[in-house]
Amino acid sequence: MKKSLIFGFVWAQDGFVRLFTHSVHTHKVLLGPGIEPFRWLLGRWRAWRTFELAAKSVPAYRAFLAERGSAPTLRPGKDLARAYAAIPEMDKDSYIKRWSIPERSLGGKLPRRGVVVDESSGSSGTPTSWVRGRDERLATRQLLQVGFTRTANGLPKQPFVLNAFSLGAWATGMNVTTSLTEATMIKSIGPDRNKIIATMKEFGPGYTYIILSYPPFLKALFDDDRIDWSAYDIVAAFGGEGISENMRNHILRFAHTAFGSYGASDLEINIAIETDYTVELRRAIAADPELAARITRQGEYGVLPMVFQFNPYDYLIETNEEGELVITIVRKQNINPRIRYNIHDRGHVMRLRHLTPILKELGHQNVIDEQFLDLPVLFHYGRSDLSVDYNGAVVAPDALRDVIYADENLLGAIENHRLISFEDADGDRQLHIALQLTEAATASGTLDEAGYRPKVIAELRRANGDFNNAILTAPDGTLPTIAFYGYRTGPFQRDGAKLKNEYAWQLTADEIGLWDVNLDDSCTR
Repeated sequence: MKKSLIFGFVWAQDGFVRLFTHSVHTHKVLLGPGIEPFRWLLGRWRAWRTFELAAKSVPAYRAFLAERGSAPTLRPGKDLARAYAAIPEMDKDSYIKRWSIPERSLGGKLPRRGVVVDESSGSSGTPTSWVRGRDERLATRQLLQVGFTRTANGLPKQPFVLNAFSLGAWATGMNVTTSLTEATMIKSIGPDRNKIIATMKEFGPGYTYIILSYPPFLKALFDDDRIDWSAYDIVAAFGGEGISENMRNHILRFAHTAFGSYGASDLEINIAIETDYTVELRRAIAADPELAARITRQGEYGVLPMVFQFNPYDYLIETNEEGELVITIVRKQNINPRIRYNIHDRGHVMRLRHLTPILKELGHQNVIDEQFLDLPVLFHYGRSDLSVDYNGAVVAPDALRDVIYADENLLGAIENHRLISFEDADGDRQLHIALQLTEAATASGTLDEAGYRPKVIAELRRANGDFNNAILTAPDGTLPTIAFYGYRTGPFQRDGAKLKNEYAWQLTADEIGLWDVNLDDSCTR
């Protein structure tokens, strides 16, 4: 088929979608089973069309491409995937920070009406503003409502959403509120345990409370004994970071459902979602080393990936040579296009046509039986730029999280965790593993810290072969250290000042001296 004919069909189809997808029910049809190859191919053509539009109409993107040589072209007979892979990646440093928001917008200016500005904190804590036009907000709203409607239809009571994401200008909380207001009863509270508990007591147990927040907040909320959780019907939904399956099981003691969503303020808040299928698949991966080896990079990263499904008609997700996700929002209506945007997360994509035969071969029919959507699967291993290097090995905070959450005593006693990489006075790179106790665990002093220090190290070594080898070959005086800290002490004394938890630090020798860090407890070879 000629390129012009394909683009003509894409543009006509876009018009159809815009005309008829104001209905959530119509949007469900576009996510229905049986048209997976159609969605996959069309999404790639839409991505190329959006690239050409941005290259023509966005001043910053024209300059960005000019710096990197001529823009790729799609010639007759040239493979679309190969042509698209030739487009240079962008990220926050190489693109977002270098040009103003109008320069990054279609036509070099922002529309006069219909633009909403939100912001993200970023890992540094410095806010970055993001602009979203009417059409892209409509698309986000529709996707959130589709997921919510499917959940709400199976609930025994009237749903009542408690939005406990951070509010104000922050992207997630703001977009959740605007997206779900038309679909349900909602109260936007923010991450405030007192207000959530007070609201539930005021309205009583006659509702199904759908509580949305970050995983650490949900854990702290459900550990609060000021309310009888068993008297309430609860659904938990989380975003912002992953969880272990043990943490999910902990949450499921209080909520009958616990699903996560993958997104980013840099892009959109709901790019991919967990489903019954992906949760069952993730549990199968955790239990079956052969399955994990066949379909994941768990052995390389030492982390059980979060598993999501996404719509390739809306997002083109690739993996670069460094194992990082490169994402394109393929809709041409976005006023600030992001083309092959490197979010600096580790991950990869697998289509069901490739995954299902492996599941059948290894006897995981129970996973196949949970399939509802024939959407591709996204494996996500956490942020690449928050991992730390130790003697040639990559150690991820998510791996430490999984170790903590796998043990019931640690799960209840640990408030936060952090990997601290620093250079000592001799110029050697050191790794310190810091674990912050909860207020209750600090006060009780009952956790067997001496017994758990070697256990945590041993589990990290077991999960990550590269880390184990790094310890075996580490120079004398550079073995990792590990310590427990009382609540809001040592390297955690400033916790709570930023929007999100910090899980990794790269420090200098002078900076490490600013913190009361206990470096006496080392691991052994």
